Amino acid sequence: MRIHDTLTRRTVELVPREPGKVTMYVCGVTPYASAHIGHARTAVVYDLLRRYLQHAGYAVTFVSNYTDIDDKIIQRAQDQGIPPLDLSARYIDEYLEDMVALNVLPPDVTPRVSESIPDIIDLIGRIIANDYAYVSSDGVYFAVRKFSRYGRLSGRSVDEMRSGARVEVNEAKEDPLDFALWKLAKPGEISWDSPWGRGRPGWHIECSAMSLRHLGAGFDIHGGGEDLIFPHHENEIAQSEAALDGQQFVRYWMHSGMVNMGGEKMSKSLGNVMTVRELLEQYPGQVIRLYLLQTSYEKPLKLNLSGFGQAFASYERMAEFEAFLQELGQASHDGVEPEFERTCSGFLGEFDASLADNLNTSRALASVYEFMTRVRYTASERTLGGSETARALETFRSALCVLGLDQTNEYVRHKTSLLAGRQHELEAVAAEVGATANDHDSSGHLLDMIVAKRRAARETGQYDLADQIRERLRSIGVALEDGVDGVRYRIRG
Repeated sequence: MRIHDTLTRRTVELVPREPGKVTMYVCGVTPYASAHIGHARTAVVYDLLRRYLQHAGYAVTFVSNYTDIDDKIIQRAQDQGIPPLDLSARYIDEYLEDMVALNVLPPDVTPRVSESIPDIIDLIGRIIANDYAYVSSDGVYFAVRKFSRYGRLSGRSVDEMRSGARVEVNEAKEDPLDFALWKLAKPGEISWDSPWGRGRPGWHIECSAMSLRHLGAGFDIHGGGEDLIFPHHENEIAQSEAALDGQQFVRYWMHSGMVNMGGEKMSKSLGNVMTVRELLEQYPGQVIRLYLLQTSYEKPLKLNLSGFGQAFASYERMAEFEAFLQELGQASHDGVEPEFERTCSGFLGEFDASLADNLNTSRALASVYEFMTRVRYTASERTLGGSETARALETFRSALCVLGLDQTNEYVRHKTSLLAGRQHELEAVAAEVGATANDHDSSGHLLDMIVAKRRAARETGQYDLADQIRERLRSIGVALEDGVDGVRYRIRG
C-alpha cells in the first residue's frame, strides 16, 4: 500500500515496523460539545484505512484517545455547574452513538487523559531529565529551540513561527514559542499531584504519553485532521523524541483535509458547525458516510447539503442492487461463466488497487458503480445462474464491507419499518390527493400510488398539485428526491 506521508511530503510505500502488523494512533475528540461533520470525516477516513489494511491481510492495532480534560471542558463545566469529567463523559457517550450510526468500528484502545496521568508525569520527567524542558512559576514548559528538528512536519522555520493555538504567551516562559507540558492548577480547577505541584497536563503531552504507552516508540501511523499538523503534531514529535533520546517517534504521518462551511474551516470554536446529530435527523448514517468518502481524504471538503441528496440516491442504488441480486436467487450451483468471473475478479482487483493507492475512494466508488452496471447488463442479456448471483453478491458485499457501507439490508429494514409507522398518515394523504387505496394496502404500496399521482400531475402540467403532494409528504416526515433515474424517498426517524 502507498500512503502520503506528511513528514516527507511524498507518497511512499507503507512498510510496517513489524511485518504483517500495523499500529495506528489517531487523535480523538475533545468532548465539550456535540461532534460535527469534521470530526465525522476524520473518524470515517481512518476507519476506512483500518478496514482496508485488515482486508489486505494486516493485523491492525488501532488506538484513538479522548481528551477529556481541557480548558474548554473546564470552562463549559463551570458554566453548567457540573464536574468537568461528567461533562466530557456525556459527550463521549453521544460521540459513541454517532460513530455507531456512521458504522465506524470501535478502536481497540480508547485511552482518556484523566486515566493516563501517571504516564504523562513519567514522560514529562524524562523530558526534563534530558534537558529539553524547564520548571517555571506556573508549570513545566518544553524548550522549543533546544530541539533542532522542530518545524520539520509543518515546514515552518522556528525564527518565523508564532505561538499556535492553545499556546499561551506569558512571562513565565523563557521563549514565546515554548509550550506547556504541565499547568499548575488555578483555584477550584480539577488537578492531580505531580513533582512540580498540583495541576494538569498541557494539551500536546497527552497524545505522546498515550500513544507511546499503548503502541511503543516507532509505531507505524499517526493520523488526525490537517489542523493538527501545527502546533499539536509538531509538538508531539519534539517532546516525544526528546524523551526517547532521539529515537523515532512515528514512522508515517497522515492528515485528512478540513471540512469547510461558508468558506472557512468548520470548528466548534468558530460556531460554524453542522453536527452529526443534525445530519442524522435528515439522512441515514450510511448516506453521510458515503458523502464523506466521495472526496479524497487529503483534500478540503466544502460542505454542500445538496451533495447529501446525491449520496442518498447513490446509496439507494447500492441497496437496490443488493436486493436485486438476492431476488435472483442462489439455490443452484451451476458454475460461473468465465466472462462473468472476469467481471467479478476484475472489479475486486481495480477496487483493491484504488484503495491501495493512498485510499483513492473516488476511483474505488467508480469501480463499484461500474460493477453494478455490468452485472445488471449481463442479467438483462441472459439468466444468471445461482452460482453467479452468489459470486456477484459475495463480491459486492466484500467491497461494501471495506468501505463500511455494508448495512444495506439493515438500512432497507429500517426504512420499511419507518414507513410502516406512517401507515395512517399515508392513508390520509392518499385520500386527500385522490390516490385510490384499499384497506389492505401496505405503506409501501400507498406511497407508490401517491408518488404516481404526483408524477401524473407533473406530466399534465398540474404543478400546484404536484407541489402540494410533495409538501404534504414532507409534513409527515417523507422527503422525495427527484433524480434522473426516478424518485426516491427518505424518512425522518
